[in-house]
Amino acid sequence: MKKILYLFFLCCLIPCTLYAQSSQITGTVTDANDGSPLIGVTVANQNHVGTLTDIDGNYSIDAKQGDVLTFSFLGMQTQTVKVGSQRVIDIVLKENNQLLNEVVVVGYGTMRKSDLTGSLSSLKSDQLTQLSAVDVTQSIQGRASGVSVINNSGEPGAGTKIRIRGTGSVNNSDPLYVVDGFPVSDISHIAPHDVESMEILKDASAVAIYGSRGANGVILVKTKGGSFNKKTQVNVNIFAGMTEVDKKIDMLNAAEYATLKLEAYKNAGINPSLSSQSILDYAIANNSRGTNWQDEIMRTGSTQNYNVNVSGGSERNKYDFGGTYSTEKGIVKNTYMDKFMFHLNNEYKLFNNVTVGINASYTTYEKSGNDGDFYSGSITQALKADPVSAAWDTYTNEFGEIYFSYGRNPAQSAYENKYRKTKEDRFIANAYLQINDIGLKGLSFRAQFGKQFAYAKSRNYYPVYYITADQQRNKSSLTENRSDNTYWNTNEYFSYVNVFGKHSVNATLGVEAQKSNSNNLYVKVYDVPENEDLRYPNMSSNKENLEVSGGAGHSALLSGFFRLNYSYASKYLFTGTFRADGTSRFKKKWGYFPSFSLGWNIMEEEFAKDFKQNTSFSQLKLRGGWGHVGNQASAGDFDYLALMTNGYTAVFGGSQVDGAIQQKLANEELSWETSEQYNIGLDYALLNGALSGNIDYFIRNTNDMILDTPIPIYAGMWRPKTNAGSVRNSGFEFSLNYEKSIGQDFTFNAGGNISFIKNEVTSLGGGEPLYGQYSKTEVGREIGYFYGLQSMGIFKTDDQLNSYVNKDGNPIQPNASLGDVQFKDVNGDGIIDDNDRVYLGSAMPDFTYGITLSAAYKGIDLNLFFQGSQGNKIANYMYSVQYSTSMREWSNSKDMMNRWTPENSNSDLPRVHDGDPNQNDRFSSRYVEDGSYFRLKTLQLGYTLPSVISKKAFLSKARIYVSADNLFTITNYSGYNPEISDLWGNPLNAGVDMATYPTPRVFTIGCNLSF
Repeated sequence: MKKILYLFFLCCLIPCTLYAQSSQITGTVTDANDGSPLIGVTVANQNHVGTLTDIDGNYSIDAKQGDVLTFSFLGMQTQTVKVGSQRVIDIVLKENNQLLNEVVVVGYGTMRKSDLTGSLSSLKSDQLTQLSAVDVTQSIQGRASGVSVINNSGEPGAGTKIRIRGTGSVNNSDPLYVVDGFPVSDISHIAPHDVESMEILKDASAVAIYGSRGANGVILVKTKGGSFNKKTQVNVNIFAGMTEVDKKIDMLNAAEYATLKLEAYKNAGINPSLSSQSILDYAIANNSRGTNWQDEIMRTGSTQNYNVNVSGGSERNKYDFGGTYSTEKGIVKNTYMDKFMFHLNNEYKLFNNVTVGINASYTTYEKSGNDGDFYSGSITQALKADPVSAAWDTYTNEFGEIYFSYGRNPAQSAYENKYRKTKEDRFIANAYLQINDIGLKGLSFRAQFGKQFAYAKSRNYYPVYYITADQQRNKSSLTENRSDNTYWNTNEYFSYVNVFGKHSVNATLGVEAQKSNSNNLYVKVYDVPENEDLRYPNMSSNKENLEVSGGAGHSALLSGFFRLNYSYASKYLFTGTFRADGTSRFKKKWGYFPSFSLGWNIMEEEFAKDFKQNTSFSQLKLRGGWGHVGNQASAGDFDYLALMTNGYTAVFGGSQVDGAIQQKLANEELSWETSEQYNIGLDYALLNGALSGNIDYFIRNTNDMILDTPIPIYAGMWRPKTNAGSVRNSGFEFSLNYEKSIGQDFTFNAGGNISFIKNEVTSLGGGEPLYGQYSKTEVGREIGYFYGLQSMGIFKTDDQLNSYVNKDGNPIQPNASLGDVQFKDVNGDGIIDDNDRVYLGSAMPDFTYGITLSAAYKGIDLNLFFQGSQGNKIANYMYSVQYSTSMREWSNSKDMMNRWTPENSNSDLPRVHDGDPNQNDRFSSRYVEDGSYFRLKTLQLGYTLPSVISKKAFLSKARIYVSADNLFTITNYSGYNPEISDLWGNPLNAGVDMATYPTPRVFTIGCNLSF
């Protein structure tokens, strides 16, 4: 019996021993399309032992019976095979149609990406969350071709300027934003971690479904919404770090300033006062460094962001909700922003074909901002205050007196930033009903209604102070702006999606209505207590000087729309759209906006099979389209009406009678700005999708641009609005992306995009040119090009100075001396004046670009993102501060130590003179600089903990990372930052830098946790 049991036990061990022994598995991996061998396929088993197929598609790997082999290759469907007794396993991989079947959000629905005939760029959540940004629009910068994103400034909460395919109007060129089907004016209320995807619609065939709101492009945002039949998951995303100024302007110290100031007095023949002489002599004698005003107003800032998101779902319900709290302390003292964002997305299946849902969000923020006024802002004051003066009076412990330069104590200006506060609350709720297969397969109906409430309040307080009789504010003042806006939108549409053999149809038919109401109130009072609890308009003790104004507005839009997408055999594609919009903003209320586009999937053709087999191409799609869209945002609510104003009195029959006068003429012919657009593009993919990209060429003609029409001065009224101007934007866009996996553990991605866009004004309706702060807009040039005198250098010799005469032998610059700036007499009339102003360049770049590099290896990931701009100019008005001749009001750059003097007559910098008789400081080409730059926008290094470790902490995933934003910038620009937006929000003032708040470097450490 014992022998029998022993033999039985031995027999049981034999197969176990055989099972434990590994053997070599071989085989070939081929392409299902043409049977060709696949090179570089990753073959791995569950024990993480891997190999790659060779040039003939062959592989060899050690595996034991029961192991699971995984065959993966980019662009192909992954296969798994369980090892049995066989020793040869051949694999045929099929093409992964996920890219072809990828669904993207389009207006009022979704489409397969392979069926698209328009131009769009798609961004996913991981791309939008790499930057340590609170505003999701900042994360778009450099990531999409044809899309320009410029930070308004580096101030917390400053926002961005986005232009899609150029500036289309001298009025409003902002794109339309649509969040989960609800149109909004901006997306600053959305946290980057709450976004699932973002589609940027660029050409008319893509945006025409939005009609009169689509001329400047459309950005569609889909927020995270959870998943059916998925257990609850909690995601926590945290980062915190420091911010610092990228660079500071090298200004004169006290001794250097004193040297130049005394020289300026001497050149002007002025004897300084005894006190001034004494102060300046003391600074020179003691080689004093004095006050570094930039250090006085700046600090190391900080940033913190906490995001919690909960998502999941059951068989009938899915949900996603969470909140984000962000706080930023700016690099200028007493500037900050606190922001809280909450969102809730919930969807419930009432029946198998009936779904209801709601998308809701609430955002509140408060910020304290730098006074952006050129003459009183902290940064401006810091660049022009003389370094001889002290920030603080050591005897009174109050702000110090500014001795020589014009303006306030910069430290005081920075201190008063805390009195300038803005607060905003915004609530959006959007409910919908979706019914599928309504009596017919593929026919669905969706109804949606949403409403937004927004309330904003800004309060600026200016307290009493006394430094000297000339530097004081003898009474306090308080200004307060309040606004509330309500807006609702509803749309209802039918969609029909079906396939009939080789015919595929996707049609949408619907209606939409929206209405907005706004109210605003402005009040200014004096003599208000500084105590924050009492700092209200009704606490003013000076009611006589009360200033109050306000206004209200409303607009409505009613629309109908239709879109048809047709595909034959996935080869030939057609998209046609039509929209009719009726608006309250015009007397002629209705506008009609059609578009069409065609696409050809060349690789689906029979004749392309050999081409596909003999080349690396796996996708090649040609597309082209035309469309007509509008821009109603350029018109005010009541621009077509005559404007009356009261407050005027007249005497009739000996009695005084109150009355009103007409202030603006009516124009009942006023209508939409329209945009006619053409686009041709090519989408391609090679190496089974490993390398992909697209090329687009577009023309965008804006017509009927709304302008102020000149009328005689004696009319005594404002200029009426008319449709008079035209602008053309045209250009090329290129994007390229490459993905590569090496083995099972290493992945690499490289991507880039570049855009070349040309802007040209083609008509101003025969009217006069438009002028900005330092710009001109005329036919044949870009919008808002820089316009000023042409500098020819410095008068360095007597011969040069004496020979610069007119035809009569008189000096062209009679007040000039050696060391002064020589200006070009362009029109040859022998006088330097405004008639000699010329084109000095444009803020619009020749091209913009972005580059992405990322790699991951065994849990370690590295991400780099570069972006830049080339060929744009900047009107650096602060140059007149840093290189001022007069020195009456400003300090100077340290470079001015190399100014022109008789002993340094070869200098290219002008002499100093207390008075500037030659007007060297006039706006000229001296102030226009190259604004090109190349910036490392983001560098991030992360590590994902192995699952065995994270699970011990009850985490499904844990990643930690360090990140640096704006790490370095390569540029020739002398100012703080070459990224300059529109001064005062006016496109005619694009690229004008008046001490713009610097964009900081940001260093953070963060973590992404999932439960």
